[in-house]
Amino acid sequence: MADYLANYVKIKEGVRRKLKESELHYQKAIDESQAMLEKARAKYEVQCGEWERLLVKSGKADGAGAAAGAGGLAGGPGAAAALGTGGAAGAAAAAAAAARTTKHMSSAMSGIFGKHKGTPQETLERLGQEAGVKAKVANEAYKRLLQQTNAIRRDFYDVQLPKTLASVMGLAEEVDQFLKFTLGKYAYTYESAVLADAITLKPMDGATVGMVEMVGDIDSKGDLDAYLQAAAQGGGRVDRASIPYHEYRMSTLAQLYANPRPIFGVPLDEQLARDGQPVPLILLKCAEAVEAYGLQNEGIYRQSGQSSQVNKLRADFDLSAEHVSLAGSTSAGDVNNIASVLKMYLRELPGGLIPAPQCAAMLAHFTADDAAPMDDYALDGRINGMAAAIQTMPGPYRSTLAHLFTHLDKVQAFQEFNMMNSENLGIVFGPTILPPGSNPANAAMDIRRSAKMVKFILDNRRAIFEQV
Repeated sequence: MADYLANYVKIKEGVRRKLKESELHYQKAIDESQAMLEKARAKYEVQCGEWERLLVKSGKADGAGAAAGAGGLAGGPGAAAALGTGGAAGAAAAAAAAARTTKHMSSAMSGIFGKHKGTPQETLERLGQEAGVKAKVANEAYKRLLQQTNAIRRDFYDVQLPKTLASVMGLAEEVDQFLKFTLGKYAYTYESAVLADAITLKPMDGATVGMVEMVGDIDSKGDLDAYLQAAAQGGGRVDRASIPYHEYRMSTLAQLYANPRPIFGVPLDEQLARDGQPVPLILLKCAEAVEAYGLQNEGIYRQSGQSSQVNKLRADFDLSAEHVSLAGSTSAGDVNNIASVLKMYLRELPGGLIPAPQCAAMLAHFTADDAAPMDDYALDGRINGMAAAIQTMPGPYRSTLAHLFTHLDKVQAFQEFNMMNSENLGIVFGPTILPPGSNPANAAMDIRRSAKMVKFILDNRRAIFEQV
């Protein structure tokens, strides 16, 4: 019987060993997959950090960095993901990047026997594009390994581990039943064969526990539960939750460089719909700065700003008008820079600030040599004509035009200091807000008519816009 039990134990020990090896195999696969995942995540963060550094360095080298002098970028909260697109802005940036990439490829082909002559800015942009591609590849590899690791963990904890535990419990139950049967058979044979040893199996005093009582006290399920509870208390609880995805967080400045929101050369209704604003932010901020610091500056809007500072302001507004701060621009030079960038913005609006149909209807009331005074009837007719044309403008153009003339009315109110009356403002803003005519031969006449029209609207602003 001893040999029989030993052979049985050997067989079941082999089954137990296979279950243990299977569990160790799955645990090793999980550990290796998690180690590869950590390496992929570290590589992803390094590539994103390098891309962020090149984006910031390229943006600063191009003159679109943090605000300095007359204006700059103000800090803000984190924005959307930097790898996203920004509508028309994103499309424009993508087109420019594609053009520069084509140029670099051509230079690389022709530079086999020659030296590359690209500028440092182009080199930074090329390196930034390569870093962006590497960051994207590292991100995809990280996500793929993350998905693979979570799949292995789910398979182990939800499928393989329960099956292993069920097999262990079944094996223990089988061994217990076999042991009970064998020991019972042995006890019965021994009691029948050796009467003298009956007292060993069943003591007569009733106080000593015999072999029969010992066999009856075997409780496989209770023993297994006690063992599992002891193991859980000693080793801690296993975290079976899926490993979360850790997204790389770019700085606000890098996000702005990755997703600019240009306004120069963008149709007015398109940029206002994109930004969710009734009036362009550049008009609001520039008008506020001029009214705060420049109403008494002689020749405001007639004096030109410094070219380099105007271009820097333009780049800042084209990156993100929301983050531009003009606070502290108190000097006359700073105010002239702000006035110049506002005129540049209005001049570059596609189709002008006044759409062509309304522009033609409004200019029809003026002639280049119209200098004779009007009677009240003619004046009322011209005011009504201006109001009717403005009323038919699309909402974004109408609200922007009203805000601009409200601001210019405040400027002319200080004409004894700044020498900018309605006539001078008309000369400056007439060609700025009205699109040029289709006939070059009439350009001079169109400029004089547009100047007269701006002067007339300023002189009669309240009467005109009250009807709108």
